[in-house]
Amino acid sequence: HHNTTEEEIGTIIDSMKAKTSAGEDDISSKLIKHCKSELLTPLTTLINKSLDEGVFPNSLKVAKVYPKYKSGQINDAVNYRPISLISNFSKILERVILNRLIAHLQQHNLLTSRQHGFIKNRSTTTAVVQLIEYIIDKLDQGCVATSVMLDFSKAFDCLDHNLLIGKLKALGIIGKEASWFTSYLSDRKQLVELSYKDNNTLLTVKSETLPMKRGVPQGSVLGPVLYILLTNDFPSYLSEFCETVMFADDTALLVATKNRQELEINSYVAYNMAKQYCLQNDLVLNESKTYQLIYTSLPNDYQGLPELTTLNSNKYLGIVLDNNLSWTPHVTQLCKKLNMGLYAIRRLKQVSDNRTAIIAYYSLFETHLRYGLVAWGGTSASNLQRVLVIQKRAIRTLKGLRPQETCRQALQTSKEYW
Repeated sequence: HHNTTEEEIGTIIDSMKAKTSAGEDDISSKLIKHCKSELLTPLTTLINKSLDEGVFPNSLKVAKVYPKYKSGQINDAVNYRPISLISNFSKILERVILNRLIAHLQQHNLLTSRQHGFIKNRSTTTAVVQLIEYIIDKLDQGCVATSVMLDFSKAFDCLDHNLLIGKLKALGIIGKEASWFTSYLSDRKQLVELSYKDNNTLLTVKSETLPMKRGVPQGSVLGPVLYILLTNDFPSYLSEFCETVMFADDTALLVATKNRQELEINSYVAYNMAKQYCLQNDLVLNESKTYQLIYTSLPNDYQGLPELTTLNSNKYLGIVLDNNLSWTPHVTQLCKKLNMGLYAIRRLKQVSDNRTAIIAYYSLFETHLRYGLVAWGGTSASNLQRVLVIQKRAIRTLKGLRPQETCRQALQTSKEYW
């Protein structure tokens, strides 16, 4: 490791969003940003001490959890999502470590190219493209291909600390650095905080503090990256029998062969090896939510693995894949979303100004339209037409054009227009 500087800490503080939420210490990022110049020297000293000694401060190990209401019965605990808040100082220290960890992994080329989550220049789109390219490539070669979408239950919460430290050591994170991560994961605690009103006074009540024995800290900076490092060796474990595409814990196994019998054998072996890997790494595979899709351009009688549900289409990372790669189910779902966005734009246009309607267009309409376009954009002309019709309606609404008026000009100049 190399020590941090006030300049690095300053950059980290600048990049934090100014929020009022805070962890157990009740110090918000807004306050930290406000007192940046006073905090730089002491923070840099403390963080360097943590790096030098290979110890993560105990005072930063407490997570404050509050229940966020989702929907349904308000007095049923099932309808709340636990939101974990950790100290903002912890986030600054973790960011310093993360910068060094990523530099180490990239310098030695240790990250699998099959993992697309939480890595610079990779995204859900690159994951979907990797999956599609593999399947199209194999179909062009006259193969039958199958994808098995694995579902891990609560992957981040169940992670075994000793296993993770072992994996980090295998990646060359040893000595003081390994001690730091051991310290970071051990003796973590959490408490639950509830806010309620009593005679118009807002009061809070806290539960007792209980230890956290497993998992990566929710809401932390390092958590997601530690998870992907635990499963970094998963693709190579299976590489003899299948190709793997991962986005964090969303994992797809891809098997393709020209011979049906070989496909059956390879799928069976790959899936069972994946189950074996889960056992060895203390991950829980949820078989009832694990699906398979079979892609073929030829008539074929391969039914897939008997213990898994075979679907004709299935959502992977927000894109609906179908077994013919026609993208029709995806376009159908997209049109639903676009129509909802269009409705919102029309309503806003009635009650507000054009600027607000344009903001709504970008956030509620165009984001859906653009997402995964590199994958599904090659769909049939009739599918593209379905999308274009709604797109034209949206442009007409924003421009105040009547249904019969042409919007070709508006579509071409839309960027300069707003």
